[in-house]
Amino acid sequence: MSHNKLSILVISLSTLFLTFASGTPLVSVGDFADVSFSGSSSARWTSNVFRDETNETEDRVLTVSPGFEVSFGRGLSNLDLVLLTSYDIVRYNDNEDLDTEMFHIRMIGGYRTSRWDVSAQLSFDELQSATGVANVTADLIESEDTRAKISGEYRLSPKFSFGSGIDFSKKEYIEPANQFANYDRLAIPLDLYYQLTPKVDLSVGYTHEVREVDPYTKPFDQLIEGYETTTHFLNVGARGVILPKLTGFFKLGYRVRDSESTVGNPRDDSDGSLGLSSDLTWSTTPKLTNKVKLDRDFNVSGEGTVTENTAVSVSSNYFLNSFWSFGSNLGYTLRSYQDSNDREDVQTSAGISVNYTPNKYWSFSGAYSYSDNDSDAVGNSYTDHMISLTAFLRY
Repeated sequence: MSHNKLSILVISLSTLFLTFASGTPLVSVGDFADVSFSGSSSARWTSNVFRDETNETEDRVLTVSPGFEVSFGRGLSNLDLVLLTSYDIVRYNDNEDLDTEMFHIRMIGGYRTSRWDVSAQLSFDELQSATGVANVTADLIESEDTRAKISGEYRLSPKFSFGSGIDFSKKEYIEPANQFANYDRLAIPLDLYYQLTPKVDLSVGYTHEVREVDPYTKPFDQLIEGYETTTHFLNVGARGVILPKLTGFFKLGYRVRDSESTVGNPRDDSDGSLGLSSDLTWSTTPKLTNKVKLDRDFNVSGEGTVTENTAVSVSSNYFLNSFWSFGSNLGYTLRSYQDSNDREDVQTSAGISVNYTPNKYWSFSGAYSYSDNDSDAVGNSYTDHMISLTAFLRY
């Protein structure tokens, strides 16, 4: 795309956003529903658009993402529902063959009574990426993610409550066709909570998870057979205000994985390891907030191989005043492939951002991010630097 085309798109977007510079929701339906416009525009530079180990290609990318938000309930009933949609229009300055459009839709709902607390989520996302988990030479991967999740908690007594749900997700690779393994995931958690104090609950739980990996054909007609894995996660944990300035949850336990092929039978094996899932927020000062996420779980790579992932992420936000804030993040992921090659990938990331919010409708941010993947597999290591400027509008 030429610089003139980029300029035209930027000017068009600015004109559109200025049209909605102030006001209330676009449409209100009685006292029950609101329809709002939510959009963003970003310009970014990346040093390694394909995340290639030896042939780094830089590019400038413009993304325009108009969208709408429909809110039902307004807190006037036990049921609240939000529908979010957006459409990404992505244009590359040099690699025009990568130009694409991506659709996103998400529905989030909640239902609450004196004893019941139910939440649900349904989403569909079209994606374009190169991640290190799945890469091809001189191209980006197009995929579709579908997720449906419902979880509920019932208060058995003032001290005890029971929670369960269903979490289904599907990963489908669209382009390049037949080079990566699609898979489905179904998880059913069961948790019993005990109220230790008015602010802290202890838990004991079990999660049953099944992943079904489809067969696919690698380049040069090498058939990779499909298989199924079943994972059991026994855990104990806590949630709530764990310490005076520390809130969130953690679950610690043991995961056992069993694999069984769906075609032939060459993948029969089992494995076990420490399991961990946590999301904690430390409010250091009224202006500084830190979040720490820890996770240790099994997953599936783009090539269909079971991986054991250990991930740590730390993010911080400092609010200078009501208009300005600063952010930073660090991430580390160790991905161990459960195959005969004993491949390991170490993925690290870091980033900083400056955010400006002049009013409740507009926000702007500038960010720098760094990503590095160190892999045992030839051709799967990379380093990428990215600088981005983004404008958000919600009207």
